[in-house]
Amino acid sequence: MFSRFRMPSVHGLGVLLALLAHCGALGQTPIPRWEQMDYGSFLQSSVTLPWSRDGEALDGIVLKGLTVRLGDRGAACFDTGELRWACAWTGGWLKLMGTPFDGTHRPPEKSRPAVVGQPIFGTSHGPGWAEGEVWRDPRTEPYVPLPQDWAHYSGLHVRGDSVVIEYTVGTTRILERPEWVGVGAGDGFVRRIEVGPHSEPLSLLVAETRLELRRQHAFNGAASEAGPRVMRFGDLTAGIKGGSENLAWGVRTGDRLTLTIPPSKGVVRMSLLVTQAKPSEVGVWVQEEEKGAALSTVLKTSGPARYPTTLTNRGELGEGSGAYAVDAIPLPVDNPWHSWMRPGGFDFFSDGKSAALCTWSGDVWTVSGLDEGLERLVWRRHATGLFQPLGLKIVKDRVHVLGRDQITRLIDLNGDGEADTYENFNNRVSITPNFHEFSLDLHTDPEGNFYFTKGAPLLGTDYWDPISLHNGSLLKVSSDGRQLERFATGLRAPNGSGVGPHGEITCSDNEGIWTPVCRLNWVRRGGFYGAVGMDHRSAIPTEMDPPLCWLPFAVDNSAGDQAWMPRTFGPLADQLLHFSYGKCRAFLVLRQEVGRPGRGVMQGGVVPLPWRFDSSAMRSRVNPRDGTLYVGGFKGWQTTAARDGALHRVRPTGKALSLPVGFRATREGIELDFNTDLDAASVADLQNWNVQWWNYRWSHRYGSDLYAVSDPNRVVAKKGEMKGEPVPIRSVALGANRRTVRLSVDGMRPVMQLMIRGGLKTDTGEPLPVEFYGTINKLP
Repeated sequence: MFSRFRMPSVHGLGVLLALLAHCGALGQTPIPRWEQMDYGSFLQSSVTLPWSRDGEALDGIVLKGLTVRLGDRGAACFDTGELRWACAWTGGWLKLMGTPFDGTHRPPEKSRPAVVGQPIFGTSHGPGWAEGEVWRDPRTEPYVPLPQDWAHYSGLHVRGDSVVIEYTVGTTRILERPEWVGVGAGDGFVRRIEVGPHSEPLSLLVAETRLELRRQHAFNGAASEAGPRVMRFGDLTAGIKGGSENLAWGVRTGDRLTLTIPPSKGVVRMSLLVTQAKPSEVGVWVQEEEKGAALSTVLKTSGPARYPTTLTNRGELGEGSGAYAVDAIPLPVDNPWHSWMRPGGFDFFSDGKSAALCTWSGDVWTVSGLDEGLERLVWRRHATGLFQPLGLKIVKDRVHVLGRDQITRLIDLNGDGEADTYENFNNRVSITPNFHEFSLDLHTDPEGNFYFTKGAPLLGTDYWDPISLHNGSLLKVSSDGRQLERFATGLRAPNGSGVGPHGEITCSDNEGIWTPVCRLNWVRRGGFYGAVGMDHRSAIPTEMDPPLCWLPFAVDNSAGDQAWMPRTFGPLADQLLHFSYGKCRAFLVLRQEVGRPGRGVMQGGVVPLPWRFDSSAMRSRVNPRDGTLYVGGFKGWQTTAARDGALHRVRPTGKALSLPVGFRATREGIELDFNTDLDAASVADLQNWNVQWWNYRWSHRYGSDLYAVSDPNRVVAKKGEMKGEPVPIRSVALGANRRTVRLSVDGMRPVMQLMIRGGLKTDTGEPLPVEFYGTINKLP
């Protein structure tokens, strides 16, 4: 277990509260919740190594790290992008730092987990296996994995408490299981390796004595063979058990110990030990009989369930006095593993009565019982240790989870409710040491291609950290997982996205550098959406693709994702909704396309909906069985969320909801379509309308003041306010259909922000308040 103490599996919160009370009575600081959590047998994250100088240099960081807990004696970190063991150590695990854990953003050395303990050995940034006899790193971009035809991480397999890593070097399949063993009076790190048939020699990196490591251990870099299976290398000793004949040690540039495996028509099985023990003690270990089944045999069977305990609760149905009821689905906050329940993504299985949900701390949970009454919800911990997952999509009842490092496909081999295989579906996405470049949301289009967004590497509020190949982009992954494409660019903090029934793609972005306020984008291939530096172009852009609409700070200060409603969803049937992480709300999106259909300029705006959620409205999904809407999220920063995490269901009640459902800008004015008949007198009374407009300034500055439409240099309000120039309205009239309102405007023009508020009545005299916040990019 990774927690600092191990809790009984049946007592959960009661024991925790007793412990915290005891700590308080003794004057001790309670254990932070991120340290209470049992993360499973491994944790995927970036890792700061003990010899890191500043928390930023790549030789002191593992960008795509897989840290495996090896019993109570030690741990080791595998680099899944470079296929090397970056460090093995005794006496601890990881100090959990960074945004998902203790909330730290900077300084860099505190923005990610760090090794705790005494290193046995380490390696620095670069390939863990040679391509033929070539060790030189071929990458021009240091933040992406090695080329797939050189080395490719396939995934990992969990069998009980042990982890088997699978990858390929060239076309050769390799399995590895890390272990910790006693050697003499000390400890040793063992790689149990199984190498498939190969026609050419294969060379792997064993250990290293670069300058940063010599500072830790006073290594002298000398190497001497202490026997055919034992090599002394500085203060390290390496030994081999099993394997083929003619294995060959090598020393490159005086500081890197390698091992070459000759060609073989059959599978080569061996154990490779690295330790600080004496050569004579390693010699004894080499002679000991190898125990345990072959790794390929181990993978043919499923291990015991690690989390067999299921948890049950029941939902809380909303009152349903309006057109929609909002039901609460309580999360299993009180659980034996102290899993921090902050939903980062969720989706439904094909039956519509069960779903999977990922948490920011790395878990995936399944829940069943999502029927009409929500009377018995059954929760099961399905997977653990993922890299800050903030997106989840189920395809053919297989769970796909988006982490910062890759899309992982989870496979339950024996149907016991737990993932046994964590398959690398696609890991070509780049990753830098920056804390903020999250990978966000996950959707598929009608052809099965995947889409997600990648954040920009923020350096404070004014500049970017070093930029990688995929920062600030919307990315597309082919349906088979083999190809990754940079689909659109210019994004800063794109928390959410959406894909429509015909492949329509939307995404949001949040206020900051080059983003004056939040924006909702209608995304097209090759588009640039405003964040200069995230454009990935040879020339600095002087123009951007405008959003479908800008969102005033007071309306949505931190945007979430979008979802398309089904035909059965009451008054909002077939509509596009947008969700707010910051305000915990939902909005109806009104759209207008000016120009050629499918290629014209998109514009429109949002209408606030009367729903409130306990936590951020960050992720949304429509249940395929009954067409109800589920909304979830968590509390990070810049949100009004009341709870750390929450999940809700929104269902139509059959009652009416009167609101605008259509928007058009014309050369004569503005048209709003409603879904109910209106009272003509209330529409025509100009005193019932408050219509204003203003512009923002697209610049390097964080956010923007509000500028007059009539004078682009005059500030009419400060950043965050809602005050523009009055729109010169001549008259307002109700159309013959009694549902279309026409506002005649003098001097119609494109504007970045349009605010329409009104106090109308329906034709039956019912009050109908109007709120619309939109953008006019182009007049027909």
